[in-house]
Amino acid sequence: MNNSEMLSLLLKIKQEAKNIEYDDPYQVWVFDDSSYALIEESVTRLKEVDDLKLESVKKDNIIKVSLLLTSDINWFANINDYFKALRVRVKNNKEAMGNFYIENLSPVEIEKISNCSKAYIQWCEILSKISDHVEYDNSTFWPNYIFVMEGGKSKKITTYNLPLKNIDDHFLNSVDVSPCDVSTLTNVDLHSYERKLVLRSSLIELYNDSNDKKSFLSSVLNSPQKLWDLFSINYEIYINKYSINKVIHEVETQKLDFLSKLNSLIQEHQTKSLSIPAVLVSTAIIKGWSPSGLLLIFVAMLLTCAVVIIGIRNAKKALSDIIESSNKTMNLFTKENSNEDDETLTDRINQITTEALTKLSNKKVDADKTLDKLQLLIFIGVSVWSVFVLYQFKDNITPVLESICEHIKSFATYLLSKG
Repeated sequence: MNNSEMLSLLLKIKQEAKNIEYDDPYQVWVFDDSSYALIEESVTRLKEVDDLKLESVKKDNIIKVSLLLTSDINWFANINDYFKALRVRVKNNKEAMGNFYIENLSPVEIEKISNCSKAYIQWCEILSKISDHVEYDNSTFWPNYIFVMEGGKSKKITTYNLPLKNIDDHFLNSVDVSPCDVSTLTNVDLHSYERKLVLRSSLIELYNDSNDKKSFLSSVLNSPQKLWDLFSINYEIYINKYSINKVIHEVETQKLDFLSKLNSLIQEHQTKSLSIPAVLVSTAIIKGWSPSGLLLIFVAMLLTCAVVIIGIRNAKKALSDIIESSNKTMNLFTKENSNEDDETLTDRINQITTEALTKLSNKKVDADKTLDKLQLLIFIGVSVWSVFVLYQFKDNITPVLESICEHIKSFATYLLSKG
């Protein structure tokens, strides 16, 4: 005979009892002949259950049936006895009782207790998953959940002891899971670890704000709305922060790549520009000056300046190409990571990419200015160099210039005479 059938027979018999007496630890149900005739067969069947210790005694027209009704058969004198047995089952990782009976409660009340018991077990499962350790009182079997938390810049370790204890007779009737989606908290998937961390931190956050630490967990089980709301907010923040951090990392990587290209261009042409001072220095240390040497120096300077200037102009075009490429890359990245259902996340991503593009644009402007300064310095350097060279050859150049002037004058006179 299974437990459900046994309880059904017991309730059927009790319903026909005319009176109930107590002979500790036994109950004695009293029947008259007519009422006993209705349940005699059931009594016979229950005598087969050893745990009941059932005996029937008939005296005159009265039949007394003594029974041992204990928690072993899921029969409880009151809610407190039942709740203690439930806590023992939780400690031993057992499921809620399938069928049970609590004296002086209606079937509707027992059904509510059954549902609340399942909710209590779910909460205990959740708390055991997010806590670091669980301790049980050896006599009452109330659990104490221990959390070891690390927080703050100092990385200080703090231990929290959250006892789940409530001596209120109506506590179990008020245990609720709604609105918590227990499956969201207990399902094992890719984000289960994150949910565990967020719920854990949310619970401790509420605990720190609570004025009654001893009954804190009891109040959570009776009214979980506040915890669920905080968990939902913190989890949303956590997920968005993770997404934002990922976006920031990728944008920073792209930005650094483009900045590296810009810096490489500038450094390359700064290095090439040093060839101009090299020509200037080599000119200054020449001891023997000759017209052929002057010609070679001028050609060398002309070629060097042409190469450097052309390189700088190409560098400016390359800078524009890099900025154009960065704009396209960032815009594509923004579209890929935007979420139409999350306006806050989308706005934050747009802000991050816009800031990155602004910095790249400013860097491009600075690079253009640097290249313009290089061109100006080259012009100044070549101008000074030209004056220096002309001064060195002034004795040789003056007669040549005078001869050229005479030839020009003679040619002009010839043209006038012909005219």
